[in-house]
This record gives sequence, structure tokens and C-alpha cells, in this order.
Amino acid sequence: MANSIWTIEEFTCAGCSMSYTATREEHAEAHSGSFKCRICSGVVHSWSGKHHFFGWKAVTTKPPVFGRRWADAGY
Repeated sequence: MANSIWTIEEFTCAGCSMSYTATREEHAEAHSGSFKCRICSGVVHSWSGKHHFFGWKAVTTKPPVFGRRWADAGY
């Protein structure tokens, strides 16, 4: 049975530099696994021990808003 220690960690794919986050959960018993990149299929992270990673999500950012400065300046 898992205890209540969860942390969110960030990982970057060595193959294509795609960033991901995952939740790390501590367990009383050993677990192992790995996560592969959705873009290039490279291994982003593998683990073995008394923790498990789940809830993998690609890190997304908002694109910059172009032209806003000129619209605010009245040009």
C-alpha cells in the first residue's frame, strides 16, 4: 500500500528534448518501469525501487503574442 508522499518531477527526453512531468509516488514495496517519449520513442526515464511514476504529461507553454506591443502603442 502506498503512503501519501507524491511529488511532481520534470524530465527531458535526451533524443528530442521534449519535456514531460510525472507524479512520483512512494511505495512500501519495490516497483520498476520506464516511460518512452511520444515523439521519438526514446526512453525518457526508467526506475526501480520503492517508488513509481504515473500521470506522464507533455510540458506545454503558451506561444508568445506577436504584434501586441505595436497594437498597444497606437501605431
